[in-house]
Amino acid sequence: MTKDIPEIDDLTKGINDPDIMLSNSHQETSDAQDSLEAAKEQSELSVSLSGNIENCWQDFLSYLDTADQRDDKNERLVCKLDRDLADSLDDCDIQGRCRSDLVNAIVRAFFGAFLPQLARYRREKKSLFTNYKEA
Repeated sequence: MTKDIPEIDDLTKGINDPDIMLSNSHQETSDAQDSLEAAKEQSELSVSLSGNIENCWQDFLSYLDTADQRDDKNERLVCKLDRDLADSLDDCDIQGRCRSDLVNAIVRAFFGAFLPQLARYRREKKSLFTNYKEA
């Protein structure tokens, strides 16, 4: 059983070859074009997201404005927040609103902006009354 070991010249063939250098410059041009296209796509995405973020902020402010008009303040449930979030909200003085008003406005704005993305995570209702039909 003999092992065919290639000669050193065969192993080093192509290193420092001028033809390979030319193909590398072609590759660099292709890479530059790819980078330019990626930057353009990123810029378009950034503009889209910045508009979406601005809309989300405006929605947040409008929900905050309508917080006093809601009759369901007594219907609020307790929700535990992380201490750092609660402290951060308490440090914010946005229209003199309390932490609960801020949290509700934030969540409503988030749902408004990302409802299509959130819809796929919706749970099925598993209540016994789902299929109940009154006689």
